[in-house]
Amino acid sequence: MKFEIKQPETIDFKIVYSKRRTLGISILPDATVIVRAPLRTSQAAIERLIANKRTWINKHVENIKKRIETSTPLSFSNGYLHLFKGKSLELNIFESKKRFVTFNDKTIDIGVEKPENETVVRKMLKQAYKTEAEKVLSEMFYEIINCYKNYNSKPKELVIKTMKRQWGSCSTKNKITLNSELIKLDEKYIRYVIIHELCHLQHHNHGKLFYRLLSEFYDDWKTIRKEMRGFTIQRFVNP
Repeated sequence: MKFEIKQPETIDFKIVYSKRRTLGISILPDATVIVRAPLRTSQAAIERLIANKRTWINKHVENIKKRIETSTPLSFSNGYLHLFKGKSLELNIFESKKRFVTFNDKTIDIGVEKPENETVVRKMLKQAYKTEAEKVLSEMFYEIINCYKNYNSKPKELVIKTMKRQWGSCSTKNKITLNSELIKLDEKYIRYVIIHELCHLQHHNHGKLFYRLLSEFYDDWKTIRKEMRGFTIQRFVNP
């Protein structure tokens, strides 16, 4: 179940209930604030979370809105937010002789010789996203295929790469391509894109039979599609 609540002091947010165990906050690239909550979480508990995180929320929402309005590219310096699996994580960059990128619950830790060199940091982060995408998207893809193996929905090839205009595609030769930038989105969006493309293995169009099959696979696809229409792929792709 999902609904919206408007809070005082201009903070608007959406609540997504699921079988998770803890409360969490994500800020999407369009500045939408998402509260993810366990089932039966009280509104009072959610309001307390928003109140405690109000300064943090306002800071990052303002930064995102400013970047959208001015078309300012993403910053690759300490403290700036970058998405990973639907969460807004802060860059934590520090000096290290050994280069590495680690995705944590709240931060993306980056070790590099010169932390102030945003060009190097950007390249490292871009490669780290790609590596994670190849692993996570592939695992999800074949898990979903296994769940629906009775539908004979196995492609001839899976390709994961960065695309600027599509989240996914399915060729007439049954090759499915997934956008590596999906790694920045919540799992429900990744799942929707994968299932959408798998349905194209049987129906290479968007006719009634395609949507009937999609509904069998993912009954809430209309809600997910509506939400994804608010995402601009170009905002996700690192320049």
